[in-house]
Amino acid sequence: MTTVIAVVLALIVAAIQARRHRTDTGPAAVIDTYLVWWLVLAIGLSSVVGAAFHVFDGPAIAEMIGYTRGDGGFQFENAMGDLAIGVAGILCFWFRGYFWLALLTVTAIQYFGDAAGHVYFWIAEDNTKSGNIGAPLWFDIILPVVGFTLYALSYRRGGDARPVGARP
Repeated sequence: MTTVIAVVLALIVAAIQARRHRTDTGPAAVIDTYLVWWLVLAIGLSSVVGAAFHVFDGPAIAEMIGYTRGDGGFQFENAMGDLAIGVAGILCFWFRGYFWLALLTVTAIQYFGDAAGHVYFWIAEDNTKSGNIGAPLWFDIILPVVGFTLYALSYRRGGDARPVGARP
C-alpha cells in the first residue's frame, strides 16, 4: 500500500509542478519533472519506507509475503538494499544525468530479481499470498519499467537525463 501511495503522490506532485511551470517548459522539462518525482517518491520514498517495515516489523512482513520458515531474519539484509535504493532515489532530486541511470540500473536488478523470486515461490511452493503475488510483484516490475521509459524519453529529448557534455 505504501508504494501505491508513493506512486500516486509522485504523479500528483509532478502534475502540479508541470502545470505551474507549463509556460516556460518544453516537452523534455515536463518529462524530467515526472521522472525526478518518480525516482524521488515512487522509488526513493517507497524504498525507504519499505526498509523501515523490513527492519521494524520483519517477522510480520515475512508472514505477509508467505515466508513462514524462521523469524524473518533475512528482513534486515533486504531492508539495507531497500534503504540504499531509497536514499539514492531521494538524491536524484539534486543529482541528474548518469546518476539517474545508475539508480535505475540498480533498481532494475534488485526489483526484477525480487519479482523472479515472487514468481518462483508462486510456482514452486504455491505461495499465493497477496504479499507474494499481489502489489509487491507488480510494482517490482512496473517501477523500473516506467523509470527507464521516462529516462529514455528525457535523454532523447535533451532533458536532464542527458549528462552535460554528452553527445546528442
